[in-house]
Amino acid sequence: MKKILNLTLTTCIALAIVGCGSTNTTKESSSTEQASTTVESTAAQSKSESTADAKETTYPVTVTTYDADGKEISQVFEKAPERVITNNLSSTEMLIDLGLQDKIVGMLNPDNEVSSDYAAAISSIPHIGDKKSVSKEVVLSNTPDILIGRNMMFSDKSLGSVDTWNQNGVPVYTQKASVSNMKQSLESVIDDVKNIGIIFNIQDKANAYADELQKRIDAVTAANKANAGELKNALIMCAYNDQTFGAYKSALQESILNTLGYTNVATGTSDLTLENLVTMSPEVIIYVTSDRNKELDAKAVDLMKANAVISEVPAIKNDKIMTISYDEFMDYGTSSINALEDINSFLNK
Repeated sequence: MKKILNLTLTTCIALAIVGCGSTNTTKESSSTEQASTTVESTAAQSKSESTADAKETTYPVTVTTYDADGKEISQVFEKAPERVITNNLSSTEMLIDLGLQDKIVGMLNPDNEVSSDYAAAISSIPHIGDKKSVSKEVVLSNTPDILIGRNMMFSDKSLGSVDTWNQNGVPVYTQKASVSNMKQSLESVIDDVKNIGIIFNIQDKANAYADELQKRIDAVTAANKANAGELKNALIMCAYNDQTFGAYKSALQESILNTLGYTNVATGTSDLTLENLVTMSPEVIIYVTSDRNKELDAKAVDLMKANAVISEVPAIKNDKIMTISYDEFMDYGTSSINALEDINSFLNK
């Protein structure tokens, strides 16, 4: 197995890791045989009494999560983690929501400046590097006893594989809502909240929060029952410059649109033309803003409305263009439920 650190650094840091109290495995371990609790899946838990229904976590606990390829793997936690590194904004926000901010010893830099209600909390958490360049050595030097975030980040080309981190004594939890080769849905966000509750032994709080989120999803779903038939066309757009534009295609965002009676008609993700936009004929355009496209975003909607070539596109003709931030709509956490509600309000105004 490939090691992520040279021998000298591994030796220096190993002593710090020993005290973290977590062991990890992608296979069944002897600790599981010694009365550990295993969390197989939320669906299985709902059929019988399970860890998710309990008020206390019994350690060691084994939680099913996913590697960079979307393959199920098991991670063993010997006790509630005390030192957390997160690799994206949504996992950080989820921990803050659950009262675990004081356990976050580092996070990767957010993709965009945080201007939401989380801004103050995020600014107080140490930022340890950019996701495209942060070294494994820097992450390990913070002596984490768990890494949490998007599953695609846990590859040898990025932060390092789950197996590699396990070899260095660090278990990983990847967000179920981020796994692209499975049926992503808002229910996956709920599963992530419950699993964090299990890992950190805050099940009462996590389950109560999950119930609150589920009620919000159910309320929007019930209000859109009449839209459950044939789906109307929507387009998740970005980086419009009056000649070309980009688009996002993601299963989680498709689930949000489906709940509202729409489907994303994007035929690609970059260098799409005005002719493509006319052919797509979306009834709604959801324009995603981000810091990297700030200059384009400032005038994108006005340019669309003023361009005669696309004036008959239904979304433009009927003034059905909504702007929404990348962090609210395109990440993998509870902000997705905010996006569901905000898009629903826009569609019904």
